[in-house]
Amino acid sequence: MQMMFLLLRWAALTLALGLAPAHAAAPMDKGQTLHLLDRLGYGPRPGDVARVRDMGAAAYVESQLAPPPLPRWLAMRVEALSDPGVPGGEEALLRAIASPRQLEEVLTEFWLGYFGNRGAAGLDSALRPHVFSRYADLVEAARGPADEGAAQRALARHFVEAPSSALLRSLASVWKTSSGDQRAVLRVLLTNPEFLAPAQWNTRPKDDFRFVASAVRASGVWVENVAPLAAFLRRPMTAAQRADFAERLSGGQFALAMAPPQPQRYASSAPPLRASSRDDPAQGMVSQPGPVLMEAPTPSAIAAAAAVRSLPAEPERLRQLLGSPAFQRY
Repeated sequence: MQMMFLLLRWAALTLALGLAPAHAAAPMDKGQTLHLLDRLGYGPRPGDVARVRDMGAAAYVESQLAPPPLPRWLAMRVEALSDPGVPGGEEALLRAIASPRQLEEVLTEFWLGYFGNRGAAGLDSALRPHVFSRYADLVEAARGPADEGAAQRALARHFVEAPSSALLRSLASVWKTSSGDQRAVLRVLLTNPEFLAPAQWNTRPKDDFRFVASAVRASGVWVENVAPLAAFLRRPMTAAQRADFAERLSGGQFALAMAPPQPQRYASSAPPLRASSRDDPAQGMVSQPGPVLMEAPTPSAIAAAAAVRSLPAEPERLRQLLGSPAFQRY
């Protein structure tokens, strides 16, 4: 009896002094976990739902606010895709699919759209380093409008449907006290009950870019070559084209696992045609002969790349997922 009394007294004392041991937050349910993975990035890969659910919302948000560096292989591949000769959009697509820095990619796309400069050469790489720094740094990098009130509202609406005036006031307060520090603002926004509420889940239709990126992430296949995927994004996709894409991805019909073969460089003495305008009467005139450096993939490299196909671990499960109405939204 005396021992029980002492235990109860000790428990009361520790609670009063705030010394009770901390307990891990209860795991999130699947819906909230998917919401975080969909809004803070481009959807889950196999295993992500269980991992993030066990982390909890706050810990996952923090992991994206201070993300790890790109894996070395991805950094090298991204550098190759940043070459001016690579078709536009491939670098962004590979980052969306493979980067562990998912929130960084979502924010880069958001600010490109907000400043009205999506598609401007090199602007994404100029903005990306500043998405977690001060708003003033973003404005300087984009040479965009400095209206902080409009930026606050746009950022809130990017993550929350119809944010309340209370949420907007909260963001404005932390924006002011932190001098526009985006990491501080995002921490408040992305852990707010309004953002995490079930009413926010799966409410937005996926655009084509997000559909393709999230489908490939869901497949779990290794991706280095995004050229076959980018071909689907050159024009708006119809429902039939989305279904065709899903079938090809589920069936392992894309060669994604190997980067395209590096060109073989060789010299040729054949003179190239001189470029000329359509109205130039001398169109087709050859320039002065001389050795010219040419590039072409070797036949063996082409054959090796064509032989690599990316088959998902669970093709039928993926096929059903990509064909569901819920997958068309995030």
